[in-house]
This record gives sequence, structure tokens and C-alpha cells, in this order.
Amino acid sequence: MTLIVLAATMGNKYGGLKQLEGIGPNGETILDFSIYDAIKVGFNQIIFVISKHFDSEFKRLVSGKYEHLVDVKYVYQDIETIPIEKRNIKRTALYGSVRAVLMGKHLINSSFGVINVVNFYQRESFELLYQHLQHLENEDYESFNICYRLSNVLAENGGVTRGICEINEDGFLKCVTDRLGVEKIGGIPMYPNEVHKWVPLDESSLVSMNMWGFRSEILNEMEVAFEDFLNDYGKDMKAHFSIPAFMNQRIEKGTKVKVIETPAKWMGLVSHDDKIQVLFRINEMIKKGIYPSKLF
Repeated sequence: MTLIVLAATMGNKYGGLKQLEGIGPNGETILDFSIYDAIKVGFNQIIFVISKHFDSEFKRLVSGKYEHLVDVKYVYQDIETIPIEKRNIKRTALYGSVRAVLMGKHLINSSFGVINVVNFYQRESFELLYQHLQHLENEDYESFNICYRLSNVLAENGGVTRGICEINEDGFLKCVTDRLGVEKIGGIPMYPNEVHKWVPLDESSLVSMNMWGFRSEILNEMEVAFEDFLNDYGKDMKAHFSIPAFMNQRIEKGTKVKVIETPAKWMGLVSHDDKIQVLFRINEMIKKGIYPSKLF
């Protein structure tokens, strides 16, 4: 079973490459814990989507730890992979997570999972991802999203972007709507709207953290949709095509996307203060035996 790890974008809110920031007792990264959990539940191939701009550093910190345990592949999502006639030559921003997944298309021939590199998803979520991928070919839907409760995915400090999910009575996704700057104000999760007024959110809402499961056939549809996007917005300096935007398009056309709720509590690095909280929680999980003191 294959897991695609989206790691081509650098964190710009909390200095440095967030995906390479040491947060474990032996300098382990959030990525290390994700890979440990993925291998533990049964994934046997990891495809890293990275940038050639930090290729050597990433491989030095990653490959040696994992390659004896799991099949590791690298693909590259850089602006230069877009034909020059279809992009603005001054553009430096990447074209989004749909493009990232497509970079690994030639390596995929069965159902696969997708995660972001900067999220600490936790073991329960990887178990759900793997279990549902095993049976996906036999379901009446061809993709699913592992979703978290909003109360479990807020940063300790500062605002975060969260994909708020609308779900129908049968447990299928209706749409994902990104809300920027979500944070707790007076104990209530809120986001600032277009006129900078704080709007409350239901903390029990389900949220997409970009942990997806797909049948391999979806890659052909992604390719067509991305080409359409590129024809319309390729010359734009910032437009990007995300997996949630792609899934919203497909849902409008009648595709069913199953929502799988995880009880896990997210961890991530948004600010320096978050690192302190993450270190504390990881040490607690090590004490409980969830993780060994040295992962690899």
C-alpha cells in the first residue's frame, strides 16, 4: 500500500523547513512520527513529493532512516515542471496539491493515501486510512477523507487555515470550505470574514486535514482537471489547485466522497510556542509506550 507525502512547500509562518524541524527527544521530526505510524499500520511504499531546492538536505535527514524499512521514492514538484508556455515566467509559487499528487502518478497502480508533511496525524488516523484503503475497491465510493473535530485541530497560539466540511445525512462529503485565521477567541473557535468581523464556528464541526484515500483511477481525472485549471489560470501569479477544490468539483458532478471521523488530536508547528507544546505531548506519548524513545 502506497502513501504519498506532500512535502514540496516550505513553511513560511514558523521559520525554516517546518517538515525538518526536530521535535522528538533525538531530533525526530513530525514527518518521522508520521512515517513510523504509516509503517506500523502496514504501508510499504512512501512517495515523497519534494522540491529540488532542498533535495539533498531532505534526503540526508530522511532516506537513511527509512530506506531499510520501507520502499522510498522521490518525485519533484517545482515550478519548472510546468511547461513554460502555460505559466508566467516570473511565477515562483507552486500550483497546489493536485499537481503534487500527479507528480507520483507513474508510481501508482492501486489505491493510495495522501498526507501533508507538516501535520502530526497520530496513529489512530493512519489505522483508519490503511483499513479503509484495503477495502476501497469494493465500496460504492472511490475516495474518502479522514476528518478531525475542529476542537482537536486548533493551534495553541495564532490562527490556522482549516477546511470545514459539510456532510450529508449518509456520511458523505458535500463540500470543503477553507476558513483562514481560525483561532479561539474567548474559548470559541472563530475566523475573520472578508470585512474582518469575527464569525463563530461550531467546535464539533468536522475538518479536513488533507488525509485522503483514493482509488488509482482518480489520477486520470485529476490530470484532466489540472489541465483545465492550467489553461484557465496557468498565467496567474498565485492561483493554485488544491485537492479540496478538486473534490468539490467532483462532488458537484455526483461523485461520492466518504467522510471517516478520527478521534485523534492534531499537532503541528505554527509558532515557536507550538513546538514547546508538541515536545511535551510527544514525551507523554513516549512515557505511555505509544512511541519508543528512539523511532529509527
